[in-house]
Amino acid sequence: MFIPEGDFSVTTIRVILAGKERQEIAAEPGMNLLKTLQAAGIYLPAICGGQGNCGKCMVRVFSGTLPVTVFDRDCFSELQLEEGYRLACVAFPVEEGQGDIGIEVFETGERHFSAVNDFKAEDDLPRALEETLFPLEKSPQSYAHRLAPDRRLGYSELREASKLADAQGRALGAPGEFRVYRERGRILRIGGTGEPIYAAAVDIGTTTLALALLDLRTGKIAGRFSAVNRQREFGGDVISRIERANTGDLPLLSLRVREQIARGISEVCQKASAEVRAIQKIAIVGNTTMLHLLLQLSCRTLGQTPFTPVTLDMVSLRSREIFEGDLSCEIMILPGISTYVGADITAGLLFAGVQTKTDPVVFMDIGTNGEMALAYKGKILCTATAAGPAFEGGNIRWGTGSVPGAISAVRLRDGIFACTTIGNQPPVGICGSAVVDIVYQGLKNDFILSSGAFNKSLLPAGEIFLAMTPDGRPIVFCQKDVRELQLAKSAIRSGLDALLNHAGLGYGDIKTLFLAGGFGFNLNLESSAGIGLIPEALRPKVILLGNSALGGAVKFLLNPDHENTLDKIVEQSEEFRLPTDRYFNDCFIDNINFEPSIIL
Repeated sequence: MFIPEGDFSVTTIRVILAGKERQEIAAEPGMNLLKTLQAAGIYLPAICGGQGNCGKCMVRVFSGTLPVTVFDRDCFSELQLEEGYRLACVAFPVEEGQGDIGIEVFETGERHFSAVNDFKAEDDLPRALEETLFPLEKSPQSYAHRLAPDRRLGYSELREASKLADAQGRALGAPGEFRVYRERGRILRIGGTGEPIYAAAVDIGTTTLALALLDLRTGKIAGRFSAVNRQREFGGDVISRIERANTGDLPLLSLRVREQIARGISEVCQKASAEVRAIQKIAIVGNTTMLHLLLQLSCRTLGQTPFTPVTLDMVSLRSREIFEGDLSCEIMILPGISTYVGADITAGLLFAGVQTKTDPVVFMDIGTNGEMALAYKGKILCTATAAGPAFEGGNIRWGTGSVPGAISAVRLRDGIFACTTIGNQPPVGICGSAVVDIVYQGLKNDFILSSGAFNKSLLPAGEIFLAMTPDGRPIVFCQKDVRELQLAKSAIRSGLDALLNHAGLGYGDIKTLFLAGGFGFNLNLESSAGIGLIPEALRPKVILLGNSALGGAVKFLLNPDHENTLDKIVEQSEEFRLPTDRYFNDCFIDNINFEPSIIL
């Protein structure tokens, strides 16, 4: 972290947010501008964790001064520096004699981030809710006994049973008027025909957050919500967030995601004309770090050998323990397999049904963390590799998430890179699927060599021009961007190669390759095979699942008996650690180039 020397004094910062809203905040001595804005609740992505490398926390000084740092010079042109562009993470407003400043914080587009919250089921998802009629009639027997003669009702069930007594006492009831909804015998709701019963599935991804509102009576999705994970302001990967959590920001990281989930539930309920109070249960999945941050559990041993989590088990709690507001329901945190193969993968395996397959199948979730599993001979071999955020636009000069205007696909036509943007909006940056396209098109047309180096005879400027932003800035793809993709690609491909080698299998033995996650859902398979991300031999065997983690959580909510299935998946699973595997390390070096020498 860059920290200037010298004494400090108080500075007032006048902030203009996206050219509109104005806010005035005080900077504390020794705190950089990024942390100052974060403390005030102003969002800026910081993919590199505030190290001055990613260039995402850009601001513009319009009054007062902020010194130009070496990090600024690496990121901005001389004209941009003169216009006041600075990186917030390496700017220290309280430096002696600097005085008050005014800055503009730009719209990143991430508030309109479109995460993949759709999933493709192989068959219809069954619903486990039982519906029976309860005729109201005068009887000396208690309502509890008449509802459940073989057991005692819990308090929440008694609250529902009291509706019957209230209606009978008011003479409002008639035979068949009330319906009793049960799940595995437990009463969830007693009410009329039209009263819905909801559940919510939540997937906390490192980059995105996705949510589905589920009508338990019909088994249908009543609404969806997606957004960028606000924790991106603390870093783009799990390691940077673990470091921030361990240096005192754990409560803030936890608060960010709790507030975001609560807000997402509120928004999706409002759009579906549903009451938040009608939600009976919530299932939450995510990688192990994301779930530790949600529950505000210590992360100190997650990032150091032997990478020990506080828990990997299913956790059951009441909503009031982590959320404020109208929510009053049970929350289930689904179980994980290891520190780096978490509940999102367990849920994804459930969704894909890999535990039922007789032929060898591979499950891959390509994102900031590259998790994969090989199911064969009645067991599941799991591993994870640190791909980094390149596949989701991180560490790419003009990289961005799936926001309106993000370049999502690229083709080379008559020597010009033709771009498709999300929503057909004016271009604002490059998302992960387009990064793969650009490199593939560059390789096909000799703009990029197999080593990853630019062909200087065809690219004398040392960069690929793609488009102009609405405010006239050129969106380009540079040599560093290729290197970021090479590292991410090699991590994923080498992890797959090492996994199969450890099991003694080759590409020809694999029946199906399940590709999960938002990046995979939008991936051009020709481009991905062309750069060596996915083996060409497996390309015809790919099934795109979409957000299988969210789909698995929905599948669990519809049939709680899947708790036993999840336990079996965990029992069948064995973790295979890549860092100590010599074959993986050899593959990683070979797969850096775009002509992989490892053929299984």
